[in-house]
Amino acid sequence: MIKHIRQGLVHARKFLHGAYHGGKKFLQTVDTYASMARRILAVSQPMLADLGVQDQVTGPALRGFARYDQAKADVMNINQKGEDYYSRIAAAVN
Repeated sequence: MIKHIRQGLVHARKFLHGAYHGGKKFLQTVDTYASMARRILAVSQPMLADLGVQDQVTGPALRGFARYDQAKADVMNINQKGEDYYSRIAAAVN
């Protein structure tokens, strides 16, 4: 029975490890695309001004980037807390 519990914990650990690293990789890709979108918006400002839609496009885009930055900061804080908990548990086990 203990063998089955141990195997279950090993599988759970592997699953969480894969989910964490897969999620982290996905979020790095999202961050790369957000950075590209910011650069595209910055470069397109003269064109938007010529078309007369600069205020209609820039305002919502900047609010969206502000929300993204806040969400990213929240995720980074949660990640840091998780790493702190993990290091404390690892230190206590060893």
